[in-house]
Amino acid sequence: MIKKYLRSYLYTFSIIFISYILITLFSYFNIFNTTIINVLKLFTIVISIFIGSFIIGKKSLKKGYLEGLKYSLIFVLLILIINIIFIRYFDIKLIIYYLIIIISSILGSMFGINYKKNN
Repeated sequence: MIKKYLRSYLYTFSIIFISYILITLFSYFNIFNTTIINVLKLFTIVISIFIGSFIIGKKSLKKGYLEGLKYSLIFVLLILIINIIFIRYFDIKLIIYYLIIIISSILGSMFGINYKKNN
């Protein structure tokens, strides 16, 4: 069980790392403005969490939404701890951000378990 979560988190963090390198390059060379960069950052997190929980959903036997919820809560708790240590502020934007991550993970695992059933 831990192995499947670690593999899924490896995919998630790899996608985030590679995407953020590309976003940083776009920002450095002023290819996109800051609004587009901020949207790309959110989109990167949502897609990477979706892919990670999709993989979890494909490997689970039942109740994909619970697997996605567990996956996202671990991720959100990790990000929340880092946020409290380094940034030290908490507002409504962060709550919405965390809810988007949780919903993306739940949907990804639900699609993953349904994809497995159809194949």
